[in-house]
Amino acid sequence: MVRIDRRPVVTLGETMVLFDWNGTVVLDADRARAALNVVLARRGLPTLGEAEFSLRFRLPLAQLFGRLGLPEADHAAAEEEWNTELAATQTRLREGAAECLTTLARAGAWLGVVSAASAAAVRFDQRALAVPAVWNCVDASVGDKLELLLRHRPQRPIAFYVGDSADDLRCASAAGYTAVGVADADSSPGALRAAGAAHVIERLDELLAIVA
Repeated sequence: MVRIDRRPVVTLGETMVLFDWNGTVVLDADRARAALNVVLARRGLPTLGEAEFSLRFRLPLAQLFGRLGLPEADHAAAEEEWNTELAATQTRLREGAAECLTTLARAGAWLGVVSAASAAAVRFDQRALAVPAVWNCVDASVGDKLELLLRHRPQRPIAFYVGDSADDLRCASAAGYTAVGVADADSSPGALRAAGAAHVIERLDELLAIVA
């Protein structure tokens, strides 16, 4: 068991922590696969089983749809359908998320979301899962994470980005953040470190010791 010092940290006013959403703050692989399969089935395309989804699912959605055989002209409609299906199904928070976010906010850290998830999906999850209302910024439907991360980088002299994919970590490192990878069944610690993760965690409350 990870033991966390629950006393408030009071020295994080110069620190920014930005988070990916899907797969990082919320665990939604099953929901994402179900939503994708609805989109594919409506177009007469083969749906994905759990193992195939794990291998093939990569954001941004436009590139994923292209790889799965959807014509480019249909990508926008397919993405809208995917987000609608995603917002209709509840997911769950990653372990330690509520404590992590609340503690960082109390300590004065600048907190934000930079995610390819739609704004509607993020809002739905926050209401349904009672995610602490701690965000200084929420950037959703992000196609170019590097550009957004570069834009936010001047907010604080110390900056972390927390994500669960290799692309997240490569963008974070390139933008001057300390990249923190979140490992699970689909993202091994070795792969995350190879992509640039300075730290790898499984529970979000493990982040507190790293940031402090």
